[in-house]
Amino acid sequence: MEKRILNINWQLRSEDDTVKEVVGIGAVVDQKTDLGWFEETIMRGAFDEADMSDVVALFNHDPNQILGRTSAKTAKVFINDNGDLEYSFTPDYENPTHVSVVRSIQRGDVTQSSFAFTIKEDGGSAWVSSEKYGNYGHREVRKINKVYDVSPVTYPAYKNTTVSARDKESLEAERRALTTEQDSGEEFRAEYTKKFYETIIK
Repeated sequence: MEKRILNINWQLRSEDDTVKEVVGIGAVVDQKTDLGWFEETIMRGAFDEADMSDVVALFNHDPNQILGRTSAKTAKVFINDNGDLEYSFTPDYENPTHVSVVRSIQRGDVTQSSFAFTIKEDGGSAWVSSEKYGNYGHREVRKINKVYDVSPVTYPAYKNTTVSARDKESLEAERRALTTEQDSGEEFRAEYTKKFYETIIK
């Protein structure tokens, strides 16, 4: 499971000076993001087949701080007209966590949003070239398998988005495997070409 954090502008839908609904964007499509050691783009349509049947709204991805849940109809998760992952939750003002989160958003103390997800194994992502990071330096996320949670968060490691240390390790392993595969293929082609020309010359 991976997580990404995004700087957003919250929407606070109020009634009688009371916030009735908090709306945020969990992921933006077709936007290249520099993660510090590779680039990533969530492609338009990546969420089309994603399992979003039971997504939990959490504060800081903490399962002990639940803000809402789609299966309980206290949260909504959907794809907006732009193709982005949008979500909302209805605050419960008898819950101290909800009161604290809403006030922190109103004050501007919480300005980031995040979502936790997995990618389809078959064709879910592709590594392509990047001008900045070279071969396999840009990851295209093409098919999200499941969205687990959406979350207002307080601490991003990068300006626009973040990758956890565990995610970074697994992604780097994936890149290394692809690079090794490419290098092996190039070595094979070079050796084959050498033998081919040696045969012709003889």
